[in-house]
Amino acid sequence: MNLPFRRIYLVGIKGSGMARLALLLANVGCRVGGCDGKEDFFTGRSLAESGIVPDVGFDRSNLEGQWDAVIHSAAYPSSTDILVYAKERDIPLYSYPEFLALLSTLRPTYLVIGTHGKTTTSAMSDHLLGEEGGYWAVYGSTLLDRKDSFRKEPSFHLFEGCEYQDHFLLYQTTGAVLLSVEYDHPDYFADLADVYDSFKRFVDGIEKGGFFIYNNDQAGSKAIGEYAKATRTDLLALSFGFDQKSDYPIVKEQGRRYRIGQIDTLLTVETPELVIDHLGALLLATVIRSKNVDPVRMKELAPRLVTFSGVVGRLEYMGEREGILFFDDYAHHPSEIIVSLREMRTRFPDKNILVLFMPHTASRTHALLDEFAEALTGADHLILQPTYASARNDEETDPLALYAVLKTETDCTYAQDEDEAIAQALMRLKEGWLCITMGAGNNRALNSRLLRSFL
Repeated sequence: MNLPFRRIYLVGIKGSGMARLALLLANVGCRVGGCDGKEDFFTGRSLAESGIVPDVGFDRSNLEGQWDAVIHSAAYPSSTDILVYAKERDIPLYSYPEFLALLSTLRPTYLVIGTHGKTTTSAMSDHLLGEEGGYWAVYGSTLLDRKDSFRKEPSFHLFEGCEYQDHFLLYQTTGAVLLSVEYDHPDYFADLADVYDSFKRFVDGIEKGGFFIYNNDQAGSKAIGEYAKATRTDLLALSFGFDQKSDYPIVKEQGRRYRIGQIDTLLTVETPELVIDHLGALLLATVIRSKNVDPVRMKELAPRLVTFSGVVGRLEYMGEREGILFFDDYAHHPSEIIVSLREMRTRFPDKNILVLFMPHTASRTHALLDEFAEALTGADHLILQPTYASARNDEETDPLALYAVLKTETDCTYAQDEDEAIAQALMRLKEGWLCITMGAGNNRALNSRLLRSFL
């Protein structure tokens, strides 16, 4: 596939999706540059291994030289100095979702969508499809067990589609799997009805003759799926879930085994919280390759899920010191926090859990304050950190609001900065505990400091 640009500069290159796009472009022969803040992110290592050294800051001087296009994270407004300079030089300018939308016009494109679960299910689908290859996959993380090698001539695309600012409406979509629809991004969506409207418009825009697969267990997803079946009779619309009225119902068997409806396909899943993600990925991968739900193909693909070892930043194991296990998790919405903590309780039923939580965006934290408080009580011990200073310019006006609710509900303290968070964690942690850095900010780096503290 011939890209229209060969020299591409990415603004906000350390972001999870942006970094993955940068690696894709570099692997297919583009000259890639980029810039970001000075903070360390988990993407730094993979960028460095590909020879990409980001410029620090967003000054226009970073853009000197010859560039065919500039791609920027949607978090950065058009008033950002380096983007203003790109316009002054008439360099074609795309936001991250706009560039993926451009790619979606070149090959059939399949999306994983939903309020949560997108990255994990995208990665599982990538893992299932990986042996055959022949496609480009762009989502918000990286598989732990495979080094990506993007083909220059893909036959299709697999993208994670985000509903924020209606970005997923930009894509030319052939088919999709939907996991959940809940209220999120209150800096953009007025209410849950507004979110529903966005997902309905997504369904309206799927290419004629495409497909729509949805989780029948989650109320929002089910509502959008029923809308698809009622309004898009030209689509292959399929439901899945523990709801036995689903097109592909999940039947719990002994131990960690789950049977998919009446077809001879079994899933072996470590924790019940991940069954939906597993089946969503399996159905998506099967339909992409077979153009329908082929039971034989599903049976062939299902065993590969057993070898899925996870993705960076999704309950990722970081190390062990003195009997303490350290993990990092991207959960930043109450429902995600609940699922992550339940999974860890299932895997480690006898361990105390200490969570260092960094809220992401003030608007989300305050709009869902009670939900966050309830979700975080699932931890035995909690250290709250300041709200991440997102590039969305979502200013925090009351940083202690969540702490004020939680301090009466659970063992919770507030840490003003990283040094204080480390000190509080070291005072509390004991042999046999779990320690999880959680949130969509940049507190992942605390793991390295904590692990070094025990040497």
